[in-house]
Amino acid sequence: MRQKIIFIDIDGPLAWGTWNEGFVTINGDRHTEFTIPYPWVKEDCDALKTILDETNAKLVLSSDWRFQFAFRQMKDIFQHYGIHGSNLLDMTCQFSLWNKMSRTSLEHERAMQVVKWAKDNKISNWIAIDDLDLYHTFKWLTPKTPMWRHVQVDGDFGSGGRLRDKVEECILKLNR
Repeated sequence: MRQKIIFIDIDGPLAWGTWNEGFVTINGDRHTEFTIPYPWVKEDCDALKTILDETNAKLVLSSDWRFQFAFRQMKDIFQHYGIHGSNLLDMTCQFSLWNKMSRTSLEHERAMQVVKWAKDNKISNWIAIDDLDLYHTFKWLTPKTPMWRHVQVDGDFGSGGRLRDKVEECILKLNR
C-alpha cells in the first residue's frame, strides 16, 4: 500500500480567529507542561482526524509552528486536540534556494519544501492543506506537481473556507 501524506499548516486550517483567546496549557508526555499562544479550532481538528481515519494518511508539519516547538511538543499539541501524536510523521525542512540578495515569497518557500520532502521520501500520494496560495505556486514553480494537490483552507477569512467543509475533497484527493 502506498503511503499517504498530508502536509499540514496550522494557522488557517486548524487555528484561525482564536489569536485573542489567550494561552493554552499543553500537558505533554513525560509529565511536562508548556503553553501555546492560542487555541486551535476544535471542529477543524475533528475534521483533520476524520480525514486521517478515512485515508490512513500521516501528517508532515509544514507550518511555521515547526520553528517554535520541538517535534515531541507538536505531537503533544496534536494529541491535546484529539489527533493521536503517532499521526505526525515528520516536519519539512527550512531551506532557501535563493541567495541573500533575492527575495522569495512564503508561498514559494512552502511549496518547494513540500515538493522536496515528497520527492526525497519517494511519496507520490499527498496533499498540502494550507492557507497560502500553493495552487498557483505549484503551477508556476513545479510544473510536474499537479495543482490539485493543494487544498486551500483559511478559516472564515478568505476564499479558502474551513477545513471542516473540505473533508470530502481531502479524502477524494488522497484516495485517487
